[in-house]
Amino acid sequence: SQPTIMPIGLADRDFGVDIDILAQAAAGQQQLTVEQRAADRIAWLKNYAGIDYMVPDSQNPHARVINPVLSNINQGAPNVQPRNRQDLDILDHDQWRYLVVGVTTLSNANKPSVSSVKVLSDKITQIYSDIRQFAKIADIEVPDAPLPNSASV
Repeated sequence: SQPTIMPIGLADRDFGVDIDILAQAAAGQQQLTVEQRAADRIAWLKNYAGIDYMVPDSQNPHARVINPVLSNINQGAPNVQPRNRQDLDILDHDQWRYLVVGVTTLSNANKPSVSSVKVLSDKITQIYSDIRQFAKIADIEVPDAPLPNSASV
């Protein structure tokens, strides 16, 4: 089952695309793991999309694997035939860029189909309802009726 990916704005997508990785340690020093080098990218996936990079392996409860959800996101420019599923190399900038764009596209597919005007109308109606009792104390009139239908389309 696919997780519900949180909606991601364009500014957050652009921020994600530009996240760089840490350089490998100099020769003779302890080498960094993929997770250490890509820590900022992994954090972006978790914080902006709600996706864990590593998940428990269904075949081996003591092991962890790259989240299969990430491998199922099409890579490649959308105007050409996307590449088939492949193992994700989070250190590869092209793959990372396509992953961020793909995750963002999926996140926007999860946005509610209700118009923004309807959402705003409902919010205003709720605010009126919430402040009505306080407004009465101050002798301020607050409309009882929701906004006219023309604004709630």
